[in-house]
Amino acid sequence: MNAEPTAVIVFFVTLLLTFGAAIYARLKSQPSSAEEDLAGRSLNRWMIGLSAATTGNSGFIVTGAVGLGYAGGAQWLLLPLGWLIGDIIYWTIFPDKLNRLAHESKAVTLSELLTFDLSGITAKIISVLVALILVVFLSVYTSSQWLAGEKFLGGVFHITSLTALLGFGSVIVLYSAIGGFRGSVYVDTLQAFIRIGGTVLALWVVLSSASAMGSRFWSNLALAGGNFLNPLAGGGLIAATAFMLGYAGAAVGFGLGQPQIVSRYMAGESPQETKAAWWIYILFLQSTWLAMTVFGIVLRGVQPGIADPETGLSLFFRENVGAIATGVIFADVFATIASTSNGLLIAISQTIRRDLLGLRQIASPRITTPFILILGLVTVALSLALPGNVFTLAVSAISMIGAAVAGAVIIKVLHLRHSGGSLLFAIIGGFSAALIWHGAGLSAWFNETAIGIGAALLLNYLTRGRYVQTLSEEKVSKWISTPH
Repeated sequence: MNAEPTAVIVFFVTLLLTFGAAIYARLKSQPSSAEEDLAGRSLNRWMIGLSAATTGNSGFIVTGAVGLGYAGGAQWLLLPLGWLIGDIIYWTIFPDKLNRLAHESKAVTLSELLTFDLSGITAKIISVLVALILVVFLSVYTSSQWLAGEKFLGGVFHITSLTALLGFGSVIVLYSAIGGFRGSVYVDTLQAFIRIGGTVLALWVVLSSASAMGSRFWSNLALAGGNFLNPLAGGGLIAATAFMLGYAGAAVGFGLGQPQIVSRYMAGESPQETKAAWWIYILFLQSTWLAMTVFGIVLRGVQPGIADPETGLSLFFRENVGAIATGVIFADVFATIASTSNGLLIAISQTIRRDLLGLRQIASPRITTPFILILGLVTVALSLALPGNVFTLAVSAISMIGAAVAGAVIIKVLHLRHSGGSLLFAIIGGFSAALIWHGAGLSAWFNETAIGIGAALLLNYLTRGRYVQTLSEEKVSKWISTPH
């Protein structure tokens, strides 16, 4: 362990505050109420905006975004800007309507939201299918967060990958099991302020270092290639526009299809309070994402030759900055990764418990804790087997969930005409279209989430008649009852 003792102390103070927030949430919980799964649906705009944004930030921001900026340069600024377009569209239309429908339906999970006012075998199939899609791909997404945590702890303390992975996973699983959903929101809000401080500090320090280096900084950047600072280096204006629009679609899909995010809007105390969180969410998400990408770009000139650019943030501070500032950055990186991992564990456990096992009546910690502990073990083990880096795993999982679920959520939230059969076709069609698009290698040009949403809306429109619902339910019932 080579980290400065002062930096380690600052980091462990953050851990104590995190566990304190989780314990406080446990004491405030109402275990006899099924509404405790969404903290009594009482979140204000600050908790909604900060909790959703920190959960959405993910380990990608402090690993993947830094790595993309370091390796690819200014073209990767187009990713958060494209996401901004999607977020503006999303917040203009959906969060207040999601909250209103959630209050009306008493839904806690996306499966419950989608099957509201539906009945019969088709509704059951939709519920199980959506739950399975979420559990599989959210587990992959969670595993990408464990990989980000492994890079962080391994880089800070110079310990083996396995030790870093187990240590990071154990800490987050433990405080997630203590606090539940309410604890997740409280801890997210605390970690948002750590994230703001860490972002400002990181950008200020790396820019100061670049300024102090003078011409040597620009010489290092020149070695990165003539197009490193060109945002259109990836193929010109048309390619950049397609790239941004694809990720705008991914942002809409993310807001509609990720239960760890949607649950924050569903838990708002009113549609008006939920809608009012828009500027908190967008300002926090964009400022931290853009700042970390810029950090990676500048770091290329300050400290060239980093073997794994995704470790650049913690590596730079450990080697070049004082102990207290380094401790703040350690706390920042931990907070960013932990808030997403925590939200994902809660979302997956609720999906399994409520949608697959039917345990909906009581949200007691005695029931929720074992699910979170088991999920932690499974997803940590999964991260050991999955290939790829944090960026590829996170984006692939997010995109496939959005393609499969977001179109159906749009149909439900906007009260578009549909039947059980047409909604099922929309889910299967959206997922299949995205899978084909990704398999054809077109995702780098235009994200598959937008393709899946478009396919889902089209299929629902073509099959939304009552005849389709009746026919499909009859066929499904007959198929189930026939011996195979």
